[in-house]
Amino acid sequence: MTNIQTLNAICSLIVDCPHSTPAWTDSGYLVLRNQNIKNGKLDLSNPSFTDENHFNARNRRAKPSFDDILITREAPMGDVCMIPNGLECCLGQRQVLLRPNPEVVNPRYILYALQSEFVQHQISWNEGTGSTVSNLRIPVLESLNVPTPSIEEQHAIAHILGTLDEKIELNRQQNETLEAMARGLFKAWFVDFEPVRAKMEGRWQRGQSLPGLPAYLYDLFPGRLVESELGEIPEGWAVGSFADAVEIIGGGTPKTSVSEYWDGDIPWFSVVDTPAASDIFVVQTEKSITQTGLNGSSARLITKGTTIISARGTVGNLAIAGCDMTFNQSCYALRGKNGSGNYFVFLSAQYMVEQLKSMAHGSVFSTITRQTFEAVRAVLPPENMLKQFERNATSLLNPILGNVNESRSLAQLRDTLLPKLISGELRVQDAEALCTEERTR
Repeated sequence: MTNIQTLNAICSLIVDCPHSTPAWTDSGYLVLRNQNIKNGKLDLSNPSFTDENHFNARNRRAKPSFDDILITREAPMGDVCMIPNGLECCLGQRQVLLRPNPEVVNPRYILYALQSEFVQHQISWNEGTGSTVSNLRIPVLESLNVPTPSIEEQHAIAHILGTLDEKIELNRQQNETLEAMARGLFKAWFVDFEPVRAKMEGRWQRGQSLPGLPAYLYDLFPGRLVESELGEIPEGWAVGSFADAVEIIGGGTPKTSVSEYWDGDIPWFSVVDTPAASDIFVVQTEKSITQTGLNGSSARLITKGTTIISARGTVGNLAIAGCDMTFNQSCYALRGKNGSGNYFVFLSAQYMVEQLKSMAHGSVFSTITRQTFEAVRAVLPPENMLKQFERNATSLLNPILGNVNESRSLAQLRDTLLPKLISGELRVQDAEALCTEERTR
């Protein structure tokens, strides 16, 4: 093990959060909560706010600034994140602000060191009593032993691990952009009927391309809209049940008491495996089953590209199977039929979920049934249109799956390198070689 120092010795400031609840508002000043601190990163997809008076009061002792680290004291305990440049925020509850001394340590290195097994063990285990603890007290936090190699080595370790995280983040941003483009394409073709309207309004002439749609594709669209039970739709298109466009497949769970059914090679999806919104594909599940488990239960194997939707409890979560897998009885799998492709089904399901929420008048619906799919009315385009859309959507969504798989490999490499670099078991030069090998695969 390399040189060890206490957290108190390498921080210029350790400040506990106010032990009070701020006044929550719909907008205003950002309050960081434990739910925003996940896997060493700050996640602001679900932000919380307070008013100016409470914001200033919570920042009276110290205002979070660039390169500060937040660590959670409980529920959960020991999660960390770093404050990015330019973020105006205050602490919520059950958090502590750490300000690493940049003259002594690299703040990003400390972010990774706090996630190491060596430090996390100290956080979760009270050596004096021989029992686990549920609250990280300030004296315990200050006395945490942190591996602190030379500042040059800290910079190198932070660079190696940070580069991996930056590539993972870049993939996430690319996925977000690609999915937004696919959703925009779906909306233009099947919700707004933009190509048809362009023809009707004289904005398109034969042989002319408009943004996002080559000229030859306009021949797929009719030249006018006609009335239907759902309002105006393209001439020649139909209206029917959403169930007319999809095959609905129920899930199942092998008996948990039969060990031979579990821990096999077949991923088994449940709602906890729902991917991040920008990733959309699920490539790894918390649990897996064996072929024996599949054969001995009502579970159904679905192929790569099939949409999965949660139907009970947490309802409406969507994912695309990134490989062949099965799923539990709280979900349905949706597979295209009559020319409907996988991605048309997934993007349609996104709109279907929003329609269900609207039908529920803002209340939380607790169950989706086969009858629910049958009750939802949808526009049904002709088969040649669906096949062309699938080709266009594939060029946008397939790269997301590639990014998801790459990010998974990079995360595994980072998680392998982190404890070995922090403990000194692995030299920086060897870690750099492993990263280079991963990038050239």
